[in-house]
Amino acid sequence: MCIKIRPAKLSDFGPAHQLDRISFGVDAWSVMDYACVFSVHSVKKFTALVDEKFAGFAAAEYDPERKAACLMTIAVDPEYRQRGIGSALLKHCEDAFPGKHFYLNVDSENQAAIKLYEKAGYRQTGSEPAYYLNGHDAIIMEK
Repeated sequence: MCIKIRPAKLSDFGPAHQLDRISFGVDAWSVMDYACVFSVHSVKKFTALVDEKFAGFAAAEYDPERKAACLMTIAVDPEYRQRGIGSALLKHCEDAFPGKHFYLNVDSENQAAIKLYEKAGYRQTGSEPAYYLNGHDAIIMEK
């Protein structure tokens, strides 16, 4: 299995949006959300390929108000989970903003993602009750 992480291309728009719907259900971003992510140059976007097949997507952006970078989204195709792809995508997002403080929101029920972030050095700093459309709380994590 050959894993490659590269900057996302416009041709990744459809697969990234489809993966988001698979991964996040009712809380998936809309087509317009993805159009914004793909059109804003300050958003750093990365695609994971396994043997040249689309396997994951992540995006991050620097937030000047918080003086920190925000991990906006990260998703890995269910077929390729637990193989280090999420960690590799996260590292590429962090490397895109060297030396910057990072923050993110994660569904309180998404234990796999929480473990990924904790392993990468993120710690819970707050929460937002019923943040997601599915009614779950968001855990705010920072590094």
